[in-house]
Amino acid sequence: MARFKRNITSINATSSADIAFILLLFFLLTGTLNPDEGIFRELLPDTSTARLKKKQDIEKRDLLTFTITADNKILMENEPVSIPEIRRSAKIFISNPEKLENLPRNAADAVISLEVSRQTNYDTYLTVFGELSAAYNELRNELAGERFGKMFERLTEEQQNTVREEYPIRITEKESKEKGGGQ
Repeated sequence: MARFKRNITSINATSSADIAFILLLFFLLTGTLNPDEGIFRELLPDTSTARLKKKQDIEKRDLLTFTITADNKILMENEPVSIPEIRRSAKIFISNPEKLENLPRNAADAVISLEVSRQTNYDTYLTVFGELSAAYNELRNELAGERFGKMFERLTEEQQNTVREEYPIRITEKESKEKGGGQ
């Protein structure tokens, strides 16, 4: 019996690689990334950090402490607090509208300390941090409306700096020292 010998032809894959590259470029150029996700924070330059006092040097009246425990309980000065109360309490603490003796004399002295356990759920952390940031944003918008008749975002850079001087964001963060957390 005679055997036929077949020639196996090779397939040129160059065009396949070109097509894959064109598809990759197409999806990269037409796809969108949402740049508005995440936490945008301006870190203090080294010169500013020297001006911030250590926790021991801050007067008790100028410090408000929020703690998020490992089991995601939120405490304000070691007392349980609900999420809606965070913003309201922070605004009262920062602005001291009734000029109480146990709150900061002015907003520039107010420091909010956020103590977080390593086991804290990230969503809980973001919620609390968001409420604290919202308190500052609301106070800035209220002041901008009173002084300039506009929202803070619509002010000129000089006007925004004036409002920022009145309500500087001073939120410190540290790992909490609760038992079982972060060791």
